Amino acid sequence: MHEPPHNPLYPAFHAVTIIFFCHFQSPANPRPTPIPPSFPHPIAATPHPIAATPYPAHSPSPPSADTLITSLRDVSGAYRINHIIDDQKETIALDAGSGSEKKDLDEVLAQYIHTCENLKSPPIADPKLLTQVNNYIINTISNYRALKTSGWNSRTFKSSVQLYTQQKKKYIQYLTTTFALSRWVTLTEDKYWATMDKKNYIKSPRFAVYSRLKKTDLQSALRLLDSLTRTTTDFQEATIYRLELADQYVKHPDVKENATRQAIDIYRSILNQRQYCLYLFEAWVKWRAVTQQNNGLSKSSDIPNKDYDQVREETGKIILDYIAKHQRDQMAINQFLVITTHDIVFRFGQYPYGNQNTVEYHELFDE
Repeated sequence: MHEPPHNPLYPAFHAVTIIFFCHFQSPANPRPTPIPPSFPHPIAATPHPIAATPYPAHSPSPPSADTLITSLRDVSGAYRINHIIDDQKETIALDAGSGSEKKDLDEVLAQYIHTCENLKSPPIADPKLLTQVNNYIINTISNYRALKTSGWNSRTFKSSVQLYTQQKKKYIQYLTTTFALSRWVTLTEDKYWATMDKKNYIKSPRFAVYSRLKKTDLQSALRLLDSLTRTTTDFQEATIYRLELADQYVKHPDVKENATRQAIDIYRSILNQRQYCLYLFEAWVKWRAVTQQNNGLSKSSDIPNKDYDQVREETGKIILDYIAKHQRDQMAINQFLVITTHDIVFRFGQYPYGNQNTVEYHELFDE
């Protein structure tokens, strides 16, 4: 089946109006090449939570815990809707671009219009943001109805897309400007990297043995690392070892039977612990990337963004519950925003040969 390289209905719109860091690091490589920013892209999270990261002297006083949590929930609620609609538009574009029967596309559109109607008036406390989100939903429904009524080659629909794109741009500008990271977090890059360095949290001398051994005997090294993951009681430190073990299984899938499947299970097991650490976003995004790479590489592959986002929301709640008790922890606030705003897996984009998960997968695992 012919697969257009770009979304045939909706122009690409990835507004990078908030500048954040999003880097991953391995214990052996503390300053890797950063992942290119997506839409929008907060500072990424890895190691140990700073128990009470102090606000710098020049920064404003921190908001009350209730105000902070309410605002973060509002941002999460807005992006949850954004992710749902983004996924809808990708599926609509795939159906339209692949020459689906009009009645089939009309059924999809009717379903999505119904879903959007149910998204109206979400539990967002900020009245201005609620208005912006509701307007975005209403504009989306109007756009879908124009497509359903007039067809995707019609002048009516093309005009609707132009207006809709302008409206969305204004909405995203409002969202990313009003709820910018600087509203809650003041972190220098040096402070960020000093906190992120995984080597600070590796306490077992056996990890150094592993690091030397993997250069000559990877299988034995991974058995040693697996033992470390099972015997380390500190969750933060154990998570470092689990991520390293899963990463090695992904990079060397022939090292043992079902290595990739085991890697997926390890990433998921970190999230299933329902404990806070600064590696939760890394565990989630790697779990999603490896899972999708196994689901399929094509634009028409099954991409269960709904399932990925369900785990995203569960993980976000773990982080938010931690923030409620540690509202001065800027790294935790940052990590919450990272996982909340991170893009869905797009079908269409700059990579023309399949869905966009391939790009993220290689950014995560290529050395």
